[in-house]
Amino acid sequence: MNFTKKTLFWFIVLIALSGAFFFFDKKEETIKQLKEEQLKLLPTAVKDISEFWINYLKENRQIKVVREKDEWKLVQPLSAKGDVKAIEKLLTNVVTSRKDAVLFDKVDQAKLVELGLGDPEVEMGLKSANGETVIVFGERGPTNNMAYVMFKGRPEVYRVHSDLKKEVSQDAYALRDKTILDFDPTKLSRLEIAKKGAGRVVVVQNQSKWNMLEPAPGIASMAKVLEYLYAIKNGEIKAFVDESPADLAPYGLAAPMLQLTIHQEKIEKPYILTIGNKDRAKRGYFAKVDRAKKVFDVEEGLVETLLLNMDKLQEVDVGG
Repeated sequence: MNFTKKTLFWFIVLIALSGAFFFFDKKEETIKQLKEEQLKLLPTAVKDISEFWINYLKENRQIKVVREKDEWKLVQPLSAKGDVKAIEKLLTNVVTSRKDAVLFDKVDQAKLVELGLGDPEVEMGLKSANGETVIVFGERGPTNNMAYVMFKGRPEVYRVHSDLKKEVSQDAYALRDKTILDFDPTKLSRLEIAKKGAGRVVVVQNQSKWNMLEPAPGIASMAKVLEYLYAIKNGEIKAFVDESPADLAPYGLAAPMLQLTIHQEKIEKPYILTIGNKDRAKRGYFAKVDRAKKVFDVEEGLVETLLLNMDKLQEVDVGG
């Protein structure tokens, strides 16, 4: 009986100790999380940011981006659809960047100039439901892997990793949507490929039956057609050349070298990609889509793939 009572006693003690350890572990974890939150550059989440801007003060230029539902839109230096992945990667890197404890509580103007904060090159503003925050970026520290920052309207100076300033120093191209054509290859109903000085290739799809109409009737290879279409869908604009061209002829787009017309199920208007002359300076080809005015460059490799494979979309007969 005594043995049973002693066993029960120690069992209760173990339970009590376990509860105490659990309590202290949870408390330690909470303290650790609070410290981590305090080390974050900004006490906000990417999803809460409604707009941001980057001012290049000495160059007198600005990039400004605003959230529109689930998308981002550039409004400065031009109006254009934003690259969601690139923008949210930038914001994540900024928001989650770690800062040292306060390096200086308050410094005079001479010290600010020495730190690159008296006459800064770059500042970034972010707007959320909590208001606006402007981060001012200074120079690198003595070790080169640290840089100085402060928040506009506040005297404290912090240190952050120097890569953050480089990350923030984006151009409009980096944050702009670079999709060539936003369509669904699996819902193709008709594909027309016209090469200058050559015949057309025409493929149609109806209820999963893929047929070649031109240059000769036959069965089209679903795999090869889809691979061809995904090369376009997954391709990216290499450079933006002219936002509103007065004349397409200088780019070879008035009488294009290659034109692709893609009809998609349940969409009345086809997608048309036109490819013109080679842009030798940028190692690309001038191109345009019918749904926008702008002329842009696409990669040489993409154009070469489209030209090389346009005559290989027919199903190969491997029978006797």
